[in-house]
Amino acid sequence: MATPTSAWEPRGRLAVPGASETVLTPDGETAFVATVDGFAAIDLSDPAQPTLLTRETEISPLRDGGVMGGIYDVKYDDGRLLVAGPAGYEPDVFHGLALFDVTDPASPVPIGGYRTAFPVHNCYLDGRHAYLTRNDGETNPLVVVDVVNGREAARWSVVDHDERWHDVDVSMRVIHDVWVQGDYAYLAYWDAGTWILDVSDPTDPSYVADIRERSVERLAGFTGVRVFRETNEPPGNDHYVATDAAGDLLAVGTESWNSNFGKEGTTPGPDDPGGPGGIALYDVTDPTDPVHRATVDPPPTADPNVNGVRTTAHNFDLADGRLYSSWYRGGVKVHDVADPADPEELRHFRRSSTTSFWTAQFAAPSETVVATSYRNPADLDDSGVVYTFPDAPRETPTRTPTPTATDTPTPTSTPTTTDTPSPAASSSPTVSPGLSPEATPSRPGSTDGGGTTGAETSADGPGFGPFAALAALGLGTWRLVSGDGLRGTRSGATADRSEDGD
Repeated sequence: MATPTSAWEPRGRLAVPGASETVLTPDGETAFVATVDGFAAIDLSDPAQPTLLTRETEISPLRDGGVMGGIYDVKYDDGRLLVAGPAGYEPDVFHGLALFDVTDPASPVPIGGYRTAFPVHNCYLDGRHAYLTRNDGETNPLVVVDVVNGREAARWSVVDHDERWHDVDVSMRVIHDVWVQGDYAYLAYWDAGTWILDVSDPTDPSYVADIRERSVERLAGFTGVRVFRETNEPPGNDHYVATDAAGDLLAVGTESWNSNFGKEGTTPGPDDPGGPGGIALYDVTDPTDPVHRATVDPPPTADPNVNGVRTTAHNFDLADGRLYSSWYRGGVKVHDVADPADPEELRHFRRSSTTSFWTAQFAAPSETVVATSYRNPADLDDSGVVYTFPDAPRETPTRTPTPTATDTPTPTSTPTTTDTPSPAASSSPTVSPGLSPEATPSRPGSTDGGGTTGAETSADGPGFGPFAALAALGLGTWRLVSGDGLRGTRSGATADRSEDGD
């Protein structure tokens, strides 16, 4: 058994101003990092010396104008990188997607762009389809875009599934994130819970199950200032979801804190559920019947209130029987979840004074953990660092999962009336539901007043599969590669690699 240690220290680091979401190539040798104004590619072939390959900025996906901004999310799939934004309301930037061929990560090639009439806070790329979050202040749907034809393929929302959700305040049913694995999509729908869809036909998503702790009738009963409290405190606040590669284990991270609700002091009262929230683990070998196995508790915080010291989970990775997680100022953790009913903490790095972590990913070949601190609380001008850590040694054979279910929370494929608080104990700073703190301050529930529009269509691409079709579509539906189509500015491969300070 590996021994938990507080002496777990970074192996390497690279300053990347604006760094937030980070994704890795399957070989673990390249990281792509969203940087607000674009993205960066990083060489991780030597984890002790991460090196900047390129930085792409001033990305202009369509000929008719508009430069992307507010980019906090990127996704990688089969040699392509999807860049989405803005994450929140920014009227003066391009709204939508840019797609790049990154088979040579040092020289990304623009493939195409897609304009939306709404901000794209988070996205997922799976084959020829991009899955986008759309918070329009009405139905807050998942939008599926065919990236080969450059057209919207489908949309789905909890309101479409059950019109009673119209009666729930829109800020309680923000769609914050989406994960796709195999035939299923997993949607983090804030207080409305986590929803599982069958996307075996991406043009026709269908309901499979939902995991939530309160019924639609219960949520519809909250009005006024009570809504604010509920969108900040547990239970609920499903923020990020991910599965393992087999699609058998689902992790649901919650962003919940103590709203304090006008009370004095920093400690939640007896009737105050408090926060911060942790990461719940579910057995989804049968997606129609998710079974709660355990909840990984968050790191402690000295100030659990809104605008306090945030230690909730942001983004994380399930890989090779382990959970790699980022906890804002609570640091980075590694858990053994081979037995999801008994997660075991193996490693923890925390430096709350100078780091606030956005994401953690595992690079298998080099046994490296890659984690991005997007903010230095002590010096905002020094924010944005990509760290590499050695993984915890695998000293014993993988444990056999325990086939024992637990009673709470109640994951069902039908509404539930339970109102059980999440297992949590404190909290931290707030923003509008569905937005990551201190990064995208606009409200995702604001109405955008328009529909989705794609690039003009002039031809269909050859049928060589999603990537080959896109690469060949130089005169096709997406305005690709040549001339004044998708443009960007590339900076040189230089970066700071200074020593970390506490």
